[in-house]
Amino acid sequence: MFCALALVCDDYFVPSMEKICERLHLSEDVAGATFMAAGSSAPELFTSIIGVFITKGDVGVGTIVGSAVFNILCIIGVCGFFAGQVGPHSRPGGVR
Repeated sequence: MFCALALVCDDYFVPSMEKICERLHLSEDVAGATFMAAGSSAPELFTSIIGVFITKGDVGVGTIVGSAVFNILCIIGVCGFFAGQVGPHSRPGGVR
């Protein structure tokens, strides 16, 4: 599984991240933090969705929403907090 995951990430995920960075004019750090946070919570999200809607398990919708919000917002927030530099959108007055 680890070898397959490494192969998929190297062959597909990294090149797609580079294309997204080019098209959106994002630095690799910002795109990496944002999309890696979303990518790290995606398996849990889809597992929970399958558990709720397909198998009718006891996993609640609140679990899905709470976990996704925590993963996306808190991971990105902590990365931004420890980045050590100020981004262009965090200055008073925004981007000029």
